[in-house]
Amino acid sequence: MFGKLFLGVILVFMVGCASLPATLVTKSKNPITDLTVILQHPQANKGKEVRLGGVIASIRNEQQQTRIEMVAMPLTADGRPVLHAQSQGRFIAYIHGFLEPLEYAKGRLLTVAGQFSGDEQGKIGNYPYTFPVVQVSGQQLWQVQQQIQLDDPFWTHQPCYSFNCDPWGNDLMMPNFGINGRIVERVVP
Repeated sequence: MFGKLFLGVILVFMVGCASLPATLVTKSKNPITDLTVILQHPQANKGKEVRLGGVIASIRNEQQQTRIEMVAMPLTADGRPVLHAQSQGRFIAYIHGFLEPLEYAKGRLLTVAGQFSGDEQGKIGNYPYTFPVVQVSGQQLWQVQQQIQLDDPFWTHQPCYSFNCDPWGNDLMMPNFGINGRIVERVVP
């Protein structure tokens, strides 16, 4: 009985951690989430639903819509771009209405859901590029949250190889007050 209850609690916790934001839900159960699939077969995927995300490269407000150029990155199950992942290429996301350029600034992480509508010719610097175009129906901006994760200083152990060692290998002359840590980055809404 306790085992089943414990397993149920763990499953509920895992599902809660990997839930897709409502703004990124599509009608299709399996939208295209890899830009390389579109780049390889653009005609076969035209009109299909997509969920793509990555880093904003540029933003331009037009009269009725906003054009966002994105550098595509792989996504997690809950739609978050994978930090420091290899780029899948670039695409254009058209979002109806005005978006604040300071909020949707270059370098921010964004995931969009919508429909692949075709290609648009453009340039990246002086290099000609064919951009897949997504007509966006939903979006989610993300932030990178940095935390310092500290190791427990009481469990850090530096072995002692001198005459000043106690029987457990600790240096009696140099107490270990060092705190070891590392920076951990997470993507959050």
